[in-house]
Amino acid sequence: MKDIRLLIVVAMLFALVIGGLSQAQDNMICDDSDPVLFGFVVDNSGVGVLFAESQFKGIDMAMEDINAMGGILGRCAEYIWQDSALNASQGATIAEQFVLEDEVDFLVGPTSSGVALAVTEIARENGVPIVFHTSNSIQLSTTSFHPYMVQVAPHTTIETRAVAQYAANLELDLAIWASIGPDYAFGRDGFNEFQPRLLELIAGSEIVTEQWPPLGESDLDPYLSAIEAFAPDAVFSNLWGDQLVNFVSTADEFGLFEEMTFFGLFDTDFMTALGADLPEGLYGYSRAPFYAIDTDQMRDFNDRYFERYGVYPADWAILIYDGVHALAAAAEAAGSTDGDAVAEAFNGLTFTALRGDLTVRDCDHMTTAGEYIGITTQESDYGVPIMTDVTYVSADEVWDSCEDIEALRADSE
Repeated sequence: MKDIRLLIVVAMLFALVIGGLSQAQDNMICDDSDPVLFGFVVDNSGVGVLFAESQFKGIDMAMEDINAMGGILGRCAEYIWQDSALNASQGATIAEQFVLEDEVDFLVGPTSSGVALAVTEIARENGVPIVFHTSNSIQLSTTSFHPYMVQVAPHTTIETRAVAQYAANLELDLAIWASIGPDYAFGRDGFNEFQPRLLELIAGSEIVTEQWPPLGESDLDPYLSAIEAFAPDAVFSNLWGDQLVNFVSTADEFGLFEEMTFFGLFDTDFMTALGADLPEGLYGYSRAPFYAIDTDQMRDFNDRYFERYGVYPADWAILIYDGVHALAAAAEAAGSTDGDAVAEAFNGLTFTALRGDLTVRDCDHMTTAGEYIGITTQESDYGVPIMTDVTYVSADEVWDSCEDIEALRADSE
């Protein structure tokens, strides 16, 4: 009798599995026999872990949504990934493996701009389209530009000039500044655009000290002490991830925010990590705050994301979702996943993102993605701190003209 019961259970389970597979096949409206393959170079170590967790959630939902809508040119979308560990050489090796051995159709860029600048060369050499969704050094779309890349996050010029413009419009006495940022391409590029725009917009202003901790440095006390010694009116920071969490926590203990105005890169992951310990009244800039984007697509994504993960989407989930859709839209417009065809389709492409319709500019393949700037508050309906009184600074208010970009490229040759 035991054997008979076991056979019955096995038969029932087999029937359920077959039925489930049959139902999945009935619902599948893309061809999974020859998928469009994405190779995701992800910084999933050290300070990159927090961002990577959100990126995985965002790319999973992007793939599922694309496949539910018929895939890319009728083919299902899939991705593979490897950890570049914030190492440029390792990132380039992974990208090369994806292209030459795994024969990916597209590359998805890493978090670190330092890694991205290495990976983008692999995309260039092999004619493989790549999207940058988090790494945003201006070099990617200027001196390291090639036609196979597209950028869906506001790059460092857009981002930091927007902060300078916002600060200049505040009715505050912000003449003496300090800065702190990670000592690599992203940090340096951002500061190099922030400083001249700030000095131009706020008469008599000056940046009296620049602090450059290495990326990943956890002991920030010496840098904080150096800033405090200059007693600036304001501090500009483009620290990110765990470094930013560490800095803000320690600065709050030092009483720094009682003495000076602070501007920092306040993405949702950072604000969630600090939670109730995040001071109110700090000025934050953000690339894709889920609570401040008023589109039907964003509202629907928020609901589905929360239902699935029990949290609201961080900027990095939103940006990678938009990035994958940018590649898919270009392939559809080209009628092919061929690198040259997709590169040509990027020019002037308009696609629907969670942040609304974005258009790719021909000269640098930068999308019309702006920056969101607001003030931290614990008053929130979402269970995490947010920013209030959010201002949107559009890309075309602050980015360089195509003529200026061409001149910059010529000067660098």
